[in-house]
Amino acid sequence: MVTFAPLGPDLARTKNPRGRDLSIDYLRTTLTLMVLAHHSCLAYTSWAFFDKQDSFRSNAPVVDVTRWAFFDYAENFNDVFFMSLMFFISGLFVYPAIKKYGTVKFMRDRGRRLWYPYAFALVILMPIAYYASWQLSANNHGFLDFYKRLAARGFVAGPPWFIWTLFLFDVALALIAWPLQRWIPKAGQLMTRLPKRPVLTFLVMFVLAAAAYLPLLSRYGFSAWTGFPFAIQISRIALYSLWFTFGFLVGVPRFADGLLAPDGKLARRWPYWIAGCVLAYNALWFVPQWSVVHQLSPLEHGVVWALLWVLSCVASCFGFLALFRGIKIKSRAWMNSLTRCAYGMYLVHYIYVLWLQRLVLDRPIHPSIKFLFVFLATTLLSWATVQAALRIPKVRDVL
Repeated sequence: MVTFAPLGPDLARTKNPRGRDLSIDYLRTTLTLMVLAHHSCLAYTSWAFFDKQDSFRSNAPVVDVTRWAFFDYAENFNDVFFMSLMFFISGLFVYPAIKKYGTVKFMRDRGRRLWYPYAFALVILMPIAYYASWQLSANNHGFLDFYKRLAARGFVAGPPWFIWTLFLFDVALALIAWPLQRWIPKAGQLMTRLPKRPVLTFLVMFVLAAAAYLPLLSRYGFSAWTGFPFAIQISRIALYSLWFTFGFLVGVPRFADGLLAPDGKLARRWPYWIAGCVLAYNALWFVPQWSVVHQLSPLEHGVVWALLWVLSCVASCFGFLALFRGIKIKSRAWMNSLTRCAYGMYLVHYIYVLWLQRLVLDRPIHPSIKFLFVFLATTLLSWATVQAALRIPKVRDVL
């Protein structure tokens, strides 16, 4: 999950946490909940399949016989943009942290807060989660046999792939920024002009995102991942690094003085940006299905789809940023508690998702009801688990 500045154990009881930007806090908490929802519905998409001979060749760890086509539409909406936006938000806080603590201390802190949780998730949490899937395979001979097989293949990162990738980006950008410290403030001055030019910024990001995404997509395809345990979707490596770097630059002057200025055009015109987000995604979903597009060659059809995908990605990122910067947000104790627990919830939620999906597997219940049950139960159980874990001082320092 995104790197959180320490909030303190009493955030849940604080009506208005000092020094915090609620719009950014609540946005990344919303994205965390979207991750939980995303994983909760994967078992019920029409394209999900399960390989009983090797469950890790499946495209979803648990696949139900009950499906709902609407989940294809909803799941794809999330998939197009929410990890890019997570990387952007994470990048916002890199330069202020480096400036405050120095490069070495910054990297040491990121190792403590990212690498250690990732290692714990890799060897403890993910095996517990994926055993729910392995039990459905033809090779199930108990948990110890499963764990040995898993260790032999280098474990499976699962959702915490984001954490190791974020650690890599943090370290790489800190090392790159170190010899460029004299020039970074000049880049910050450029960022202060963005509040007046959100449309131009959008167009530039669209071009850059297309340049980052399309070559790797063409070379490796949509679904290829790197090997375990350092897994990442290959076609999106450059795209995610672009959004992270963009967040870093926006955060140089103080992000409230740049693109995300509360009185800037992006924030003031948030209804238009949300409308653009909706229109762009529906164009991605429906335009490739038009008969005139189907008459194109496979290469031309793929280019149309890929460009619409990038358009939807950038439009959704800008739309959500505009929404959360533009609307008036009031501090809520329960939302503050979720914000405090969001990182931990990201780490542990997959255990609850997969075992709850197993619990209702193939039962004659509409998939929408199954999804709601899995999502709500996962959210509450993950929330309670992290609340309990935060009572441990050393865990509280990391999370």
